Amino acid sequence: MRTNGRARRAHLPVALLAVGALALTACSGDGDGESVDDEVTTTAPTPQDRLAQAHEALAGAGSVHLVLEGVDLPDSAIILKAEGSGTMEPPAFEGTITAKVGGVQADVPTVAVDDTLYVKLPFAPGFINTAPEDLGVPDPAKLFAIEDGLAALLTKTESPAFGEQTRVGSEITQQITGTLPGDDVADLLFVGDRTQDFTVEYGLLEESWQVRTVTITGPFYPPDTATYKVTLDKYGEPVTITAP
Repeated sequence: MRTNGRARRAHLPVALLAVGALALTACSGDGDGESVDDEVTTTAPTPQDRLAQAHEALAGAGSVHLVLEGVDLPDSAIILKAEGSGTMEPPAFEGTITAKVGGVQADVPTVAVDDTLYVKLPFAPGFINTAPEDLGVPDPAKLFAIEDGLAALLTKTESPAFGEQTRVGSEITQQITGTLPGDDVADLLFVGDRTQDFTVEYGLLEESWQVRTVTITGPFYPPDTATYKVTLDKYGEPVTITAP
C-alpha cells in the first residue's frame, strides 16, 4: 500500500516539535540539578553592616592616633581638646589634653594606663598620678577600649542610616547617622545628660571601612547643646605606652 506524500509531510512538524521539547528538557538544568531559571540574588550592605565592619577594623587595629575637639562648648566645659595615640589591649593613652585648670586654659601632657592618670599640670615639676574621677575628667584610655570605648559606640548606635559621601583630602568617606543613649555617651566622656539621646555621625572610609570621624552632638552640658568630634587615623602604627 502506498503512503500519501502529503500525509508524511503533515507528520514532520509534529516530529520536529517533539525533538525540540526533548532538547529543552535536557538543557533545563546543570550538573547539580539546578534550573537555569534559578536567580542569584544579592543584598546590598545595610548601615548596620557597615558599622559592624567599622567596629571590626577599629577593634583589630591594635593602636590608633586620635584628635578630640569640642565645638560650641559652654564656659563650664573642662575638656576642650585631646590629641595623642592609644592602644586597645591594654587600653592606654599618651598625648596632650587641652583643659581648663583653675579657670585657665592649659595644654596638659597626659598618660593614662592601668586605670591611672598621669598629668603634668602647669608649673608642676613633673607628672603626678591620680584617678580621672578625682579630677572630674574622662579617662582618655577608655576611648580605646574595645568593650566600652569608641569601638563599642559603633555597635550601640540606634536607627543608623546612610548619609552623604564626603571627600576628606584624597579619601572618600561614607556618612552614617544615628542616635546614642545618654548613658553610653556619659560613661565614655564623663559628661552629658544620661536621660537624653545624642545624635552621632560617623565618617567611614570606603573599601577599608575604617572610622575616620565620629561626631556626637547633644546635651553634654544641659541645657546647652554641644558637639565633640573625634578624628582617627594611623591605624596599626606601633605604639608603646608606659607610666612616666
